[in-house]
Amino acid sequence: MLPGSPKATAQAVADAAKADAAKADIPKANADAPPASRIVRVSPANTRVIDHVRLTTEELLDPGFALFDASTLKLAAPRRLLDEIERPVLYTELVNTSDQYVALAPKAQITVFDGSRQLDLRQSWSLPTHLHPGERVPVALTGRVDRYSEVKTHWLPAKRAALPGPRPQLAVSVENTEAAIGTGTLNFSYRYRYKYVTVHGRIRNDSEVEVENVRLWVSLYDAQDQLSGATFKEVRLPRLAPGDSAPFQVDVKQYGGNFARVGVVYDAASP
Repeated sequence: MLPGSPKATAQAVADAAKADAAKADIPKANADAPPASRIVRVSPANTRVIDHVRLTTEELLDPGFALFDASTLKLAAPRRLLDEIERPVLYTELVNTSDQYVALAPKAQITVFDGSRQLDLRQSWSLPTHLHPGERVPVALTGRVDRYSEVKTHWLPAKRAALPGPRPQLAVSVENTEAAIGTGTLNFSYRYRYKYVTVHGRIRNDSEVEVENVRLWVSLYDAQDQLSGATFKEVRLPRLAPGDSAPFQVDVKQYGGNFARVGVVYDAASP
């Protein structure tokens, strides 16, 4: 077929028409395709729902992320004692029995029953934000309780941290104790007496950062190693630089037998 001939011209026109039609179909095909995305859509989706705990994006996306094993938290059987004006107090202890993980901000819903009746009790103080393996923290439940038959504990989800954990390292030591008797007046007429122990100690900062806002849980144990009194106190200290120390003093009322030893658990945060 010679160039310029009618057949050659017709063939060129036909080829150009096919090329234009192919170009016209390209946008239509792209319009039907989904836009480019890094999101991988899975159906059905395996949704992870963790209530009562705030997680970071990194933790949510980490397939190996695990919460603290609540089965390693143990609550001792409560001991019922009477305070200085004959009001009942239930003392118990929370123990972290894990040998490798720190419980971060553990929270418990403790329910006490007398038969089928739930007692209206409240915890006198909060739990530490860092509970290390082996630490025993006192828990005081106050309210009207003449007797109880069962204690149920529901642990809320909590994060974990491997040892040594994020808590600043402090050396908390008890230097001496003083047992004494105090008096008080109720309704301007009823006078009462109570036993208490003044605990003198020292806090030394063994970490590499400054420390403030030290919180202490102090427990008194009798000769049978049972709780006979406990208290919680936020110790007002100046900022402790690494290596510095400061004294502290805590008064603990004693409702059980005479104390034989003192236990202290601390919590702290760097500024």
